[in-house]
Amino acid sequence: MRQFLISTFLFVYILTLSTGFAEDLTQWHVPEHGASSLGTTETNAIVFSTDGARLAVATANGIAVYDTYTGKALALFSAPLDNVLALAFSPDNQIVASANADATIDLWDAHTGEQIKNFIGHTFPIVALAFSADGNTLASGSFKEIRLWDLTAEQSTRVSVLQGHRDMVTTLAFSPDGKTLASTSFYGTILLWDVETGQRRHNLSAHTESIVALTFSPDNQTLASGGYWSLDAESTIRIWDTSTGQLLTPLKGHTDPIFALAFSPDGGTLGSTGWDNTIRLWHPHTGQLQAILEDNRTPVLALVFLSNTDGTYGKTLASANLDGVIQLKSLTASGMQVPWDVNADGVVNILDLTFIASQFGESSPDLNGDGIVNILDLILVANHIAE
Repeated sequence: MRQFLISTFLFVYILTLSTGFAEDLTQWHVPEHGASSLGTTETNAIVFSTDGARLAVATANGIAVYDTYTGKALALFSAPLDNVLALAFSPDNQIVASANADATIDLWDAHTGEQIKNFIGHTFPIVALAFSADGNTLASGSFKEIRLWDLTAEQSTRVSVLQGHRDMVTTLAFSPDGKTLASTSFYGTILLWDVETGQRRHNLSAHTESIVALTFSPDNQTLASGGYWSLDAESTIRIWDTSTGQLLTPLKGHTDPIFALAFSPDGGTLGSTGWDNTIRLWHPHTGQLQAILEDNRTPVLALVFLSNTDGTYGKTLASANLDGVIQLKSLTASGMQVPWDVNADGVVNILDLTFIASQFGESSPDLNGDGIVNILDLILVANHIAE
């Protein structure tokens, strides 16, 4: 009788999870007409600010900055722009950097849309940008070359050059402490650089094709990377130890190229998204899938967890779709769970059975009476539901 009650409770609990996300969804569309619009042109680049509060969109007509929460246009860059290939926000949201096909970089005032600086130095088009956490350095990636621009210098010519890739640099990411720069290439190589010395620390070569998704965990300890094109398992996400360069965990589930990765501010969740129109939420340490969000009609190009004002994990996920739809999803405790993870700690283990048993006044989760509380008790519950 006890086993029947517990399995019934778990079954009802799981049914409740299936509708958790639909109830907490806000969305708006990047304007196509009017004063706050860039016009009906193809999006060249799109990026969220570090805290997710701002969104920058570049088309052939220019760049616009929007408030993520309201969709209100905050700035329009009216200066003529030609083929912007990459965008990046400074950590304080005051500056937007744009990389152009003519191998130049512009810095813009994110509030007024006025041009602040123009950097010249690359020979080939620039397709990757990243600000350091302190906002003092801007990294730019081009063919075989990475440049680190010192934004504190009076002259914009003060720069360090990193060379090590044999092809186009596709993605750049600074670690939160600013000590490490990660870079990826068109043919799947990931390099970890010591920012202070400019020396390479590690060469990570598990991917076989282009990588456009790359992000550090908030504690600097791990790096997540996502493959772009796939003939077999290249849609796999890989979690790396940044100190040793060792592969820790592969995350498998996406069926198409991965465009964006994002850690939650507390580091407990990794979000991934791509061409298969889904957003997947993972426990980055165990590799366990926490949830799949499938309410996107087109591929998701950008992803960010919104922070609370104090920098803590606010459990709201913002995403930007190929069709210009911006969605804010509230990830409640129940919505974050996978089947069987009833205590919402991101791991399925005996604590879930303890939680279920406690709902009915049972002091022990040893459901099969073998004297040991382990995964066999969880399997017993699963079998009862299957029946």
